[in-house]
Amino acid sequence: LFFWVARMVMMSFALTDRLPFKEVYLHALVCDKDGRKMSKSLGNVIDPLDIISGISLEDMGAKLESGNLHKSEIRRARQAQRKQFPKGIPE
Repeated sequence: LFFWVARMVMMSFALTDRLPFKEVYLHALVCDKDGRKMSKSLGNVIDPLDIISGISLEDMGAKLESGNLHKSEIRRARQAQRKQFPKGIPE
């Protein structure tokens, strides 16, 4: 991000002798590989501790069942987990 902002500032100064903007806003929206917002309510979030410690595919599915997802969303999230992590997440 820093280099994008720096490039915009330098090009703007070179071409127009003015700043292109006075403020830069950052936000914490994180998307999954399909471009959907990562959200516990969508079931597309992975616990960072599971990445550190590892987790089996069955245990990942159990976490989905214990959440507040609708049955159709659980099916969709399980399919995505099987596709992305067929053997779970190794330690």
